[in-house]
Amino acid sequence: MKKSIKSSAIAILATLMMGTSASAFAHKVGIVDMQEIYKQIPQMASVELALQTEFAERRQELEKLQGDIRFEAEKFKRESTTMSQAQKDALRTKVEGMQKTLAEKGRPLEQEIKTRQNQELAKVQALIIKAIEDVAKDGNFDEVKVKDTTIYFNPKKVSDLSSKVVDKVSKQ
Repeated sequence: MKKSIKSSAIAILATLMMGTSASAFAHKVGIVDMQEIYKQIPQMASVELALQTEFAERRQELEKLQGDIRFEAEKFKRESTTMSQAQKDALRTKVEGMQKTLAEKGRPLEQEIKTRQNQELAKVQALIIKAIEDVAKDGNFDEVKVKDTTIYFNPKKVSDLSSKVVDKVSKQ
């Protein structure tokens, strides 16, 4: 009889432990679509506008230089048959010098634009991360994953928090 009480007690204890371990594994998971968030938040449009404004003058200068290069190259094609060799060489040298100037000014500008973009995106990303954390805490989520890096999720069991995050970031 002691054995049956002991085995019953062990069976009850095992059942209770399984119940608690099952609830320990059940946690609330949310998912966010970062691309969709970036598309929808107003901060991205303002970042783009600010960067365009900041670099507009220098971009226009480079675009003018590109136009001048195209003009001179077309001139060379049109008139090369009637030009002397000295004129051809002078025009070729002029175009090459303009291309070198374009490269010397273009590369640093591209790098500067990328650096500024990264700085501004880091600020926006910090807002998004904070909003995700707030939404997750408010909804008592145990985990939030990024949709792009998740191979599969069951939409019945995993909540998409993207629209809530967009709303929260948009208000900031």
